[in-house]
Amino acid sequence: MNSNITARIEKGQRYSDIISDRAKHLIIAAKQNGVLHDLDDTASESGEVELINIYSDDGLKILRHSTAHLLANAIVDLYPGAKPNTSNEDSDVFYYDFDMPPISVDDFPKIEEKMREIASKNLKIEKIRQDKNAMLEIFKDNPYKIDKINENLKDGEISNIYRQGNYIEFCRGPHVPSTGYIKAFKLLSVASTNYEGDINKQKMVRIYGTSFPDQKMLKDFLQRREEAMKRDHRKIGQEMDLFLFDERAPGFPFYTPNGAIIRNELINYMRELNEKNGWEDVWTPHAYRDIIWKESGHYDKYKNDMFLFKLSNGDDYGLKPMNCPGHIAIYQRSVHSYREMPIKYSEAGTVYRYEKSGEMGGLTRPRAFTIDDGHGFLRPDQIFDEVSSLIKIIPDVFRTIMGESEISYDLSTIDKSNPQNYLLSYICRDCGEKFEMRAASGVLKCPKCGSTNLEVDFSMWDNATDNLRSALEDLNLKYKENPGDAAFYGPKIDIHVKDALGRFWQLSTIQLDFFMPINFDLTYVDSDGKKSRPVILHRAIYGSYERFIAILLEHFNGKMPTWLSPVQTYVVPVSENYNDYASYVHSELVKNHIRSKLDLSGNTISKKIKLIRPMRVSYIIVVGEKEKISNTVSVRNRKDKTRSYNLQDFISEINMEIKNRSIDQLF
Repeated sequence: MNSNITARIEKGQRYSDIISDRAKHLIIAAKQNGVLHDLDDTASESGEVELINIYSDDGLKILRHSTAHLLANAIVDLYPGAKPNTSNEDSDVFYYDFDMPPISVDDFPKIEEKMREIASKNLKIEKIRQDKNAMLEIFKDNPYKIDKINENLKDGEISNIYRQGNYIEFCRGPHVPSTGYIKAFKLLSVASTNYEGDINKQKMVRIYGTSFPDQKMLKDFLQRREEAMKRDHRKIGQEMDLFLFDERAPGFPFYTPNGAIIRNELINYMRELNEKNGWEDVWTPHAYRDIIWKESGHYDKYKNDMFLFKLSNGDDYGLKPMNCPGHIAIYQRSVHSYREMPIKYSEAGTVYRYEKSGEMGGLTRPRAFTIDDGHGFLRPDQIFDEVSSLIKIIPDVFRTIMGESEISYDLSTIDKSNPQNYLLSYICRDCGEKFEMRAASGVLKCPKCGSTNLEVDFSMWDNATDNLRSALEDLNLKYKENPGDAAFYGPKIDIHVKDALGRFWQLSTIQLDFFMPINFDLTYVDSDGKKSRPVILHRAIYGSYERFIAILLEHFNGKMPTWLSPVQTYVVPVSENYNDYASYVHSELVKNHIRSKLDLSGNTISKKIKLIRPMRVSYIIVVGEKEKISNTVSVRNRKDKTRSYNLQDFISEINMEIKNRSIDQLF
């Protein structure tokens, strides 16, 4: 049902012309040479084309984008003077920002009814090509669209607007063919934000929603979402006292002692893995002079998302958005021989990115986060083995931490039709000069002769991509290839893990980089005694600790495996008469490196346990007369199963559970 169809198309033929009548209700777009097209587009060349099923990943994204436009259509109809800003689709949810009077969820039924009314008319969604000047005239009453047009189009450049009935939108597309394809949608929440995330700019209303091809999928999603809301990591984090956010440092997480335990346990596990696999621990600064970001290429790409500041002496600095330049600086400290390779550095490195105020969300999207970062400096002949080694390690890591989980793999490659998005090599057609590490922004000229007659050289990208693809295929792993999703400096493998709520999370990434070694003039001495260029392998397994902790909290509903649990045992006497024995048990547990707490309050045993529950402790230990006489403990696990243990036997068994990083409890 969700499979795309591959077909043949001839140059000049419309994509809609090659769809069978039987499939017309399912096919909403086409993809040729990695580029998505509306069905009314005509093919610029003959060849194979992928017809996009509305149930496929691309199809769902297009459907949600079209539903966001349907929402905007309804808003401008219902609220005269409302000005749409921009939409975004993130996983199962879309949102649209509007300059309009504040609304609440109580207004959603009225808006949804208007959306259904427009959808039922089955209005054709028509793409119209216009030049920049015409677009500026069309959207002259909407300053936000004017900004988008000026940001995205050069003078005289032509782009798309989309029309459905009385509603017109500046958009690159593609879209479903008509509003009748939009059948099952729901508005979810409303929030306040600011234009471009700047608190000094216009307040905006952000409306979130979702859309699916049918009502059953929508119903299933809403049920999963309801369960996910119960497991929201922010709610669990508060109940377990793990972390907090403070308006005096918006977007920057503060870890409490309990939260720091989870974070440190994950860091320690990663350090063990790194040590076993030849990755050496390093530490790098948090702030650098901006020259390093200009040298690396990050400045042009990330400067609007960086925390930049000027010192009193006039020097410009920036908090690091990436750890790689710091690891490169360590590599540069000495001359390296081919015999030393690979050289692999790892760091729990904190980076800083200016997320807009409306886009921050607890630990999943903070402004400061720590990456289990690693950078390998490799000989080209070592790429395949190192990538393969990582791909073998990663599933074991997630099975250890999360239990048996479904894992999927994406290979993200360059979009050769948009070279301006990447760092590339160029060859001058006039003088033959080859120059590298230039992003195609503005007018590029040959540094030798000044010619603009340049050819892009994709050979390094192709080599890197071939190595990643071969590593996946050698291990017989199924993967999806995503043209255009590569990092700006190289192709990558992204690894997704499915959680207990059926959601896939992109966690691990493996990226090859042939360009930063050129930018920083990195070398090693090869077997012939000549200087050769290393390849950089960027890798993170958890991704960021913050996001991974949020995922784990929701996956386990806060009931973390005992080795990760902030409180592994909580000792409770049945009455004050047994406080001494409870204190003894607690001290023995602590002496044996078990994270334990003790409740000697005057509350009843039932109230003590009720107060302990939200903390999701691994084991509640209840002691009374029987336990004191026999030197035993009554242990209750999270499933409310109870078992009596000799104290030392329990200590031995829980320590074994912790040492083995077991997913399952003792009984």
